[in-house]
Amino acid sequence: MAAALVGGTCLASAGAASAAPPLTITAFRVMDASGRKPATQPLTRGVAYRYRLDYRVGGRVVVQLRRSGAFWSPYGDKLVSIRPRPQTADPGRYFASDPIRVARSESPGEYRLTYQVTATDRAGSTTRTAELRMRFR
Repeated sequence: MAAALVGGTCLASAGAASAAPPLTITAFRVMDASGRKPATQPLTRGVAYRYRLDYRVGGRVVVQLRRSGAFWSPYGDKLVSIRPRPQTADPGRYFASDPIRVARSESPGEYRLTYQVTATDRAGSTTRTAELRMRFR
């Protein structure tokens, strides 16, 4: 396979209230392999990077979180689907992070990572979508 992405990792905290759970994506970026600092574009094929999606869920009740994503080639081909298991969590700050790798043998160009987060409680659900564009040389 041309690219490698795996499920995601999440962490939780505390939050605020509303009818359907408030959900905000606060940041979506490419990090270096350590995951500690942002990577500079253009990225190099064959080098390990990580994506990091930061988001916040408001409200006062436990919510069901569902996440999904896809990694797309410069030609519009879906290379990888991301479907971590749904989880029940308290409102608060969360993040998802996993490896991104484009093989040296793959085409240079703009790859896309699309990601969707849905928070659901008894009052309804809220979905937010983000797209990360990465230039690989």
